Amino acid sequence: MNHAALAELLAISFMVAVLALAIVAVPAPKRRDGGDARGMSADPRAWRGNFYVNPDDPALFVPKRQGAGWTLNLAHKWTWRLVWLTIGSLVATIVLHTTLVHD
Repeated sequence: MNHAALAELLAISFMVAVLALAIVAVPAPKRRDGGDARGMSADPRAWRGNFYVNPDDPALFVPKRQGAGWTLNLAHKWTWRLVWLTIGSLVATIVLHTTLVHD
């Protein structure tokens, strides 16, 4: 296996691990804010346009108000750790890839 293939394999496995950590390690406990079963906040003041900011909500991911998909609770303690971990993994992937390919 050459260095480029190894770098790509490591990058993909690391991104899968980050995603698995976000989904499995930070479960969404029972909601305390009166939200419905799908996780929608009963408090419309928690939404700042398309951004969800509610420090009292234990959920890391919440359903979007419009359309399909999920968004991050920007006031959750793990949100910014997850964002920086993702950015760091991308930077590490680029550095690892350029280092191993140019050797």
